[in-house]
Amino acid sequence: MVQWCKGSVQRKALALILGLVGLFVLAAPFLLRRKGTALSEKLVIISPHSGTIESEFERAFAQWVNETRGFQVEIEWLNLGGTTQAIKFVEDQFERTPEGINVDIFFGGGCDPFFLFRNKGLLRRCSLPEEVLAPIPRTHAGVEVYDSEQRWFAACMSGFGILYNKQLLKTLNMPEPQTWADLGGPEYFTWVASADPRQSGSIHMAYEIILQAYGWDEGWRHIMRMGANCRSFSRAASEVVQEVSIGEAACGMAIDYYALWAVAEAGEDKMGFRLPDRLTVVNPDGIGILKGAPQAELAELFVEFVLSERGQRLWMLRKGAPGGPQEHQLYRLPVIPGMVARYGDDSVVRFDAFEFKSGIEFDLEKKNRRWGIVNDLLGACIIDVHDELAAAWKVTRRLPADDPRVRRLLEPPVSEKDLLEMAQQRWSDPLFRADTISSWSGEASRRYRRVAEGG
Repeated sequence: MVQWCKGSVQRKALALILGLVGLFVLAAPFLLRRKGTALSEKLVIISPHSGTIESEFERAFAQWVNETRGFQVEIEWLNLGGTTQAIKFVEDQFERTPEGINVDIFFGGGCDPFFLFRNKGLLRRCSLPEEVLAPIPRTHAGVEVYDSEQRWFAACMSGFGILYNKQLLKTLNMPEPQTWADLGGPEYFTWVASADPRQSGSIHMAYEIILQAYGWDEGWRHIMRMGANCRSFSRAASEVVQEVSIGEAACGMAIDYYALWAVAEAGEDKMGFRLPDRLTVVNPDGIGILKGAPQAELAELFVEFVLSERGQRLWMLRKGAPGGPQEHQLYRLPVIPGMVARYGDDSVVRFDAFEFKSGIEFDLEKKNRRWGIVNDLLGACIIDVHDELAAAWKVTRRLPADDPRVRRLLEPPVSEKDLLEMAQQRWSDPLFRADTISSWSGEASRRYRRVAEGG
């Protein structure tokens, strides 16, 4: 009897010990976090941002998490090229695995990826502390700064303008461009740089701004002149900045952060950047958590950090300033109004996005509806037939605007109304799309050759 009781007690003691061990195993991550040990978690982020942005945010976020939460974090960045390639990757992956793609965050690329992902249900709600969102406007100039259901947020703001090489323009005895229309001037023939809008989201945005700022017909004529003045079309917006900086081109369309970096590197006496007065917009550059994010809670912490003043300082402060980046100045506009003025000389940007007056009523819905078809139109009528267009422009660029040859050359191939109808009703049909693009390209090539030959 005594022996049985002793065995029973031993079994109960063993069960208790095993239970305590199991409990410790489950609780260990939380106990270790509170003690600040080397426990590490990993975020996976898709981003078309540059490596300089990635490295500064990774370092600062890891430091903040360790200070405030007591654990370590690492980030795996998936760099897939430009915004277009990153969007396509996300869409393709979700088609294969609709519940999640083992990626936590999409960071950068403007606002268009987030409108697209939101409409397709590919974003997860992110519940941020009220004190983080309180300083950030919900909208600005009719544009969302963050989603009403908190599925995406502006991580910073972006302006679109013209970068120009002051020294080269002086050598060529050409004026500094003031407006988008100036880039189509006859004196700039072969001296304009542009990327392919089918490859670069920021360059596409610049073309869309021109179409909306001037109206469809006039905007298309400006784009045609500008396209004819281009030497070629690179794959990335950063290459436009490089071409202008080294003097292969005199000017080109650029997003503010690339341009401001180039001006700072070369000096304001050598390079300039201008936001065309009342002819451009400042837009959000977003961040959002993807559906099925494996590290959803950690992803929310990253978004919280990016939107906090501590994160926002990284975008705008000079290298080495208290709270600023350590190795690379980022030249971005913060999403918290008043920060630029508050930090004064420590800021490398000089204007507040929320004080900028665009001067145009930019229609985001229209832009989103026709994004793909506008890219295809620009490709078919300008980029893929650029040699023929440039040859025709070379012999007509000095003619009066009302000359019949100039009018034929610059005539829009389709009305805005018809384009929007096609975008909404038939552009998802691969056969119709391919046939239409082929028709546009063939007709444009024939028309340009006739104009060049004097017809």
